[in-house]
Amino acid sequence: MWSSSVIPTFLFLSVFPAGLAPDPGSATQGSDIYPPFWDQTDGDIAEFPVQNNKIIVDPWKYMDRLRLYKILIRESNKYFASFGKNNTGNVFWALTIFYGRLLKTDRFSEPSNSSRCAYESGGSSCISINSGWGGINYYVVIMYFLAAIESEFFGKLPYEVELLSREEYRSNFCYSVKECRASYPQVMDVANRLYKYLLSRKKVSSTRGIPQYDTDEDTVIFKMWAAHQAAVDVAKPKFSDVSFYPSETERDFTMDFLLSIEFFEATLYRPYFESSAEFLAGFPHRLLTDQDHNVLTSNFSRREKALLTAVKLIQKINKSTGGLFLAIWKKLMTSKFARDMARFFTKNLLLIPI
Repeated sequence: MWSSSVIPTFLFLSVFPAGLAPDPGSATQGSDIYPPFWDQTDGDIAEFPVQNNKIIVDPWKYMDRLRLYKILIRESNKYFASFGKNNTGNVFWALTIFYGRLLKTDRFSEPSNSSRCAYESGGSSCISINSGWGGINYYVVIMYFLAAIESEFFGKLPYEVELLSREEYRSNFCYSVKECRASYPQVMDVANRLYKYLLSRKKVSSTRGIPQYDTDEDTVIFKMWAAHQAAVDVAKPKFSDVSFYPSETERDFTMDFLLSIEFFEATLYRPYFESSAEFLAGFPHRLLTDQDHNVLTSNFSRREKALLTAVKLIQKINKSTGGLFLAIWKKLMTSKFARDMARFFTKNLLLIPI
């Protein structure tokens, strides 16, 4: 008889990835995967304005956060050249592509008025400070970025970086290296370990003029996901109230989805360009309403319905076991063999038509 841990593990492997599978015969074009307005920024910190000898970043503007993501990718690309051609193997792609998906699906909009801070074609979209997704994403990208500054991953910057704050929910956020270090030292430490590891890498060869560094794939992915989870752990309690979402159903989906991500992180899921696009293929194209709580309407695709069903199932199993499901899964994934098997099943099930 199967043990209580094997059954939910099998359910997770078989149901969740299948829900992310591309439709048979379809092909995702690269231009559709990149975040909106990706080509409108060079990913250079010099793009930000300088005032009073400070580099000014407004984290409540979509384009400013997008620049932060592109800077992280641009500055770290050399360490991941062996992981994928044309810089597709950068470990920051998963976070970057997901950021664009949140904008496209209007999850940065004002909960009480979805037309405010909605996706705009001109690239001038704002990020509502009342958006739960916007608040959680803030901690993810800002902690990565400020830790990179603190560890001098970008080298010596000519000026101090100043993040523009908002009066609303001021205590919910930190807006500088000093402030985030004082409020969340453990999160900053975890992110710093990622950059210190990268800075310690040595160039070992060159392929067609492209330097190859001795970056260990599992090690750097573990550190990248660890920093992501540390930031999410801080943000989730701050933005779990239904007031940060347009509906209770959307709030519940947010928490369920972030829980499911923990399972994938434990497998050291490859957060590269193509694998990230596959992973997010079933992410719902619009905000959920309370009418979606029991019956999903027909305007959701098969992939979206499968993902929504799967993350809810994972949450229910984990809750019914008092969190034991996730604890057992993480313990299992400490084995390289188990991680390899989990990724093997995931990769193959992604190809199964649904």
